[in-house]
Amino acid sequence: MANRYVFEAVLEGYINVDKPAGKYNNCCFSFRLPAPILEQAEQDREELLKWASSKVDNPKRIVTNLPKWDEEGLVKYSYGGDTPRDPVIFVDTDGQVLDEAVRASIRKGTKVKLIVDQKPYTKPALGTTLKVLGAQVIELVSGVAADRGDLTEEDVLALFAGSAVSGFKQSSPSPRRAEPEANGDEDAAYDF
Repeated sequence: MANRYVFEAVLEGYINVDKPAGKYNNCCFSFRLPAPILEQAEQDREELLKWASSKVDNPKRIVTNLPKWDEEGLVKYSYGGDTPRDPVIFVDTDGQVLDEAVRASIRKGTKVKLIVDQKPYTKPALGTTLKVLGAQVIELVSGVAADRGDLTEEDVLALFAGSAVSGFKQSSPSPRRAEPEANGDEDAAYDF
C-alpha cells in the first residue's frame, strides 16, 4: 500500500547527490511539498496509519511517529550509505540519466520534478515514510560556471516519459551560478 505524488519543487539545504559522504556516509537533499501535495499527503497519511494500525496486535500500545515533513512541508531526505534506501535516479529533461560530475554540481535552488511514494510501516513504531524514486532536473543551479527502491533506470525513465518539459539538458548545459551563502556579518573585521 503506497501513495504516489509527482510534483515540481526546488532543492534546498545541504545537497549531496553524487556519492555518499559525511558523518552518516549518505546522500541528501531537502525539498518542500507544494500546498496541494502537502494537503493530500496529510490525508493519505491518516488512511495509511489506519491501515497500518490494523496490522499490529495491540495498536493502543504502539507509538506513532511524526510525519516526515514539518508544518511548512519541508522534507529532509537522505539515502545510501548507512541508510537502507537505494539511490535516487536523477535525469535531465531529455530523460538522460545524469552523470556523477553533473550530480556533484547540483546546488540549492535547482528546480526538479520529483516522484515520491508515501508508505506505511509498523516497526519499531507506527508511521509513514517518504521514498523519492526519481528526480528530473528542470533548471540546474550549479556550483561551477561551466534512491530508487526496486525501480531500474528504465523504470524511472518510463515514469518521466510523456512529461517532456523545456529546461536543463545534460548535452547542452546552461546552469545558473549558485548564490554565495552568507556566513555572518560581512562587515566584521578579522582579528588575527
